[in-house]
Amino acid sequence: MSMLRKFPAIALALTSLLALGISPATALNIGVTPSRFEVELNNNKTRTQSIRILNLSSEPLQIKAFVRSWVMSENNQLQDVTPGAESLDQWIIFNPSQFTIPPRGAQTVRFSIRPRVKPKPGEHRAVIYFQEIPSANQLVDTKTKTNVISTFGVVIYGYVGDVKRTGVVNSVAVDTKKKTPSAVFDISNQGNAYVRLNGQYTIWPADKYPGNAATKPIANLGNPNTKIPAPLVDAGLLPSAPVLPTNRRQLRLPISRTLPPGKYVLDIKGDLSGVAVNKSIPFTISEPGVLEAQNKPNQPNLRNSLRRK
Repeated sequence: MSMLRKFPAIALALTSLLALGISPATALNIGVTPSRFEVELNNNKTRTQSIRILNLSSEPLQIKAFVRSWVMSENNQLQDVTPGAESLDQWIIFNPSQFTIPPRGAQTVRFSIRPRVKPKPGEHRAVIYFQEIPSANQLVDTKTKTNVISTFGVVIYGYVGDVKRTGVVNSVAVDTKKKTPSAVFDISNQGNAYVRLNGQYTIWPADKYPGNAATKPIANLGNPNTKIPAPLVDAGLLPSAPVLPTNRRQLRLPISRTLPPGKYVLDIKGDLSGVAVNKSIPFTISEPGVLEAQNKPNQPNLRNSLRRK
């Protein structure tokens, strides 16, 4: 299933899945905060938590809320799954479930977690979806003749017992087989809680690259006002989708900047749930838009393991 939840006769114009490390959403005149929750369940109950939803438009906004259990698909997209007796979504109580937010107003939704059985150690996951209820004068897509509405989600992680984040960066490679070249991070997780990449990358002309030990992170990267210093030709943030327990996933980082023919180095400065991931991957552009990777995907020196409780 795609990140977009499917509802009959409705085109979902927005699904902001905040679990994936994305900042609090503000799109289509809707804002939501915080981005996600990570809750300890060792006492078999939690204090009440609050989600704040903002209506930034000049029209009233009707919303309904519902809870689902989820995993990450092979394509690193959030996918709903059938819940079980120990699914976190079965333990969540929230209020209100349907409401109207006045123009320029806000609504607080409160929830708590009440396990009905003793939870197993490790990570438990749920998502609270907030779906816009279309009004009579709702915007209609002229091609599909369906309502254009918004759906967004706030993800909840619940933890029981000893949490172990045990991840391995099996390899980092530059993939040139697709139209848009990508850096590919092959990551395994043998722990009982997700692991996540955090950090940034830069692309250097090879003849001006000072070496991985000499490069430093760029302050405020991701801010639209931050300028990329010379001689860098591109820079950005690492993919932050979570790799769930017992999963192995490939996370892709598209290289969208068009580079002239020449030799380059992809420099990576980051961490995998707290353990450093600092790599240098040389590549060559032989003609505009074509990359020839010089690294091999399974180089032993690209291996990075972590174990943290």
